[in-house]
Amino acid sequence: MEITTIVGIVIAVAIILLGLFLLLRKPKEYVPSLESELHINPETHQPVIPRFVRDQLSAAQALEQRIEPHLDADDSEETSAAPEAEPAKKAEPEPSQLVLEKTEKPAQEQEQKQPETVEQTDPAINNDEKKAEPAPVLSLNPDIETVAIAEFDEESSILDMHLHEQQRYDDESALSNAEYIFALNVYPNPRRVLSGDRALKVLLKYGLRFGELSCFHRYENTEEEESPLMFSVLRVTDEGPAGFDLETLSAEQVQGFAFFLTLPNPHAQAGFDMMVSIANLIARDIDGKVFDENSCELTQQLKEHWRHQIIDYKPQAAQSN
Repeated sequence: MEITTIVGIVIAVAIILLGLFLLLRKPKEYVPSLESELHINPETHQPVIPRFVRDQLSAAQALEQRIEPHLDADDSEETSAAPEAEPAKKAEPEPSQLVLEKTEKPAQEQEQKQPETVEQTDPAINNDEKKAEPAPVLSLNPDIETVAIAEFDEESSILDMHLHEQQRYDDESALSNAEYIFALNVYPNPRRVLSGDRALKVLLKYGLRFGELSCFHRYENTEEEESPLMFSVLRVTDEGPAGFDLETLSAEQVQGFAFFLTLPNPHAQAGFDMMVSIANLIARDIDGKVFDENSCELTQQLKEHWRHQIIDYKPQAAQSN
């Protein structure tokens, strides 16, 4: 080996050892000296003492102020004699304490007996109090004025409302007890579909209201509550006229409307004219046509014919008489 190689190896080993020494050795703690120069605060002109200096000064003052106790021979004898005297005093009770204990016991016994006597006397006292209480006497106030009950002859809104509902029920129940039914059918354009939503809007547009027998009914005056029934409307299906189902109507298609007027009817003539008029208006809105009960398109001549038939109609009871 060359000398230079050996020297390099030795230098490298020495550097490694020096590095390990520097890494493994413990650093010396920096302990500032009390003799270091103090800094003066320029504003207060007082020295600024570092924290470590204050700690060292306070520790030194505490050591100086601490005084070790010194016991003399006489003091030690007195302290040792004191504990011995205390048990002796505790063992011998004073006569005054005995007298107090004897007097306290009878007093406690009397206090325990007093509640018992009080409890025993309570029922008797309660019975006397109950006997002493006077019975309550009911008396009427003479100042109360009597009022004469008069008969009610005025109008009552509640009574009118019930009478109106009864009248409407009687009108609508006449549908099931009719002797003759005159009908008109309104069919939309076959090339167009009449949806349930549009059918409902058209019926409501001309003042028809949903009611008995799942029908839409038209009254003489839609704004007044008391109004006679004019005519009713059903829907046309493959099986014939049927009632409306409002829950499923929006999702269905309507093939047509069946207008009908029940006879006998005190408002038959007005009901027929109104029914024909509204049927023509609805047919115009849905681009349809009006047909009579014989499936003939309603013309002016047929309208007059059926009008006279309804006016001349007589109930079966009158015909039998």
